[in-house]
Amino acid sequence: MLLAFALVGVPATASAGVPDDDHAVVEALRTRFYVGMWTSHVRDPARGLDGNAMVGGSYRGFFGATFVNSYGDRALAAGIQRGITQANRSVTTSLGYRVGLVTGYDERFLPIAAHTPLIPFAQIVGGLDHRRFGAELAYAGLTASVLLSVKP
Repeated sequence: MLLAFALVGVPATASAGVPDDDHAVVEALRTRFYVGMWTSHVRDPARGLDGNAMVGGSYRGFFGATFVNSYGDRALAAGIQRGITQANRSVTTSLGYRVGLVTGYDERFLPIAAHTPLIPFAQIVGGLDHRRFGAELAYAGLTASVLLSVKP
């Protein structure tokens, strides 16, 4: 998590193998609509995958989404996302992170949530994209999530 906070200064378009003049191409890879999310809890893997009824989007290094959390409550998340590296082939792979704030949790999730409606979070994100469709694996300490996306 500290690594993610230390890397906040990395530009949204930073990626290995992509020249600076391909700015628009990299931005397009970062712009997407999220159409689904499934989460597994690291502390209870036998629980399986929870469907989170998530919709959201990202644009130029910012993201926002709404989803149903593991307690059945509607949650909102927003923040920044950055790429650390990217490889462009027939299937584009990427590695990056997200940091932001999330609502919709109480002390059952984290003790601090009893005192504030906003909880900070950080995720490491790996992605696979083929043409307009993408899948991401995001890890945030207590949960691992799979997100599906479509590029405009």
